[in-house]
Amino acid sequence: MLGVWIVYLQLLLNGYRRQRRSSILITRGAGSGLRSRCLVTNMSVEPIYVTSLIATMLSPEGHYEVALTDLRDLPEDLGADPRSTMAQGSLVTGQYIDLGHFDDLITLLGQDRPGAPTPNEVTKLELVVVALYGSSHRPVGAERHFALETRDGVVRIVPQSVETLQLRSRRARLKLRRQMARHM
Repeated sequence: MLGVWIVYLQLLLNGYRRQRRSSILITRGAGSGLRSRCLVTNMSVEPIYVTSLIATMLSPEGHYEVALTDLRDLPEDLGADPRSTMAQGSLVTGQYIDLGHFDDLITLLGQDRPGAPTPNEVTKLELVVVALYGSSHRPVGAERHFALETRDGVVRIVPQSVETLQLRSRRARLKLRRQMARHM
């Protein structure tokens, strides 16, 4: 009887832990070329608030880390979806932010930066989403790496892993805080 209760409590505890974990998906949509779209989706049980998006472009000349949320002057009218325009905001379960086309993102990242690579020179793009989840006072995040490969003269966006790496550990959260502090 004690064994049955231990198994039952273990199942309840695992279900509770799974419910309390954040899950953020960074993906490529609508094709595989430079004109495909970059999407950030909340797959968590509870809402998240995306506070920052940090992108790193890698090229043979070096790497450039830029916070996407602070790059552009925004118009007075933010359009139908202000979250996508600002690259930040609250997302309930299943909602997403459309960050735009990959080539536009790379161009925007290199804007006003002397020596920054053009979309054709970038070999890898790393995206980090920093968000607040639940009642936790520390940020959570997600990270995904994309390679830009040229095949038959066409540049393709190729994810480097099947899934998005979730940044929930104490060490990863501390790293996120430091990364955000560099861009404030």
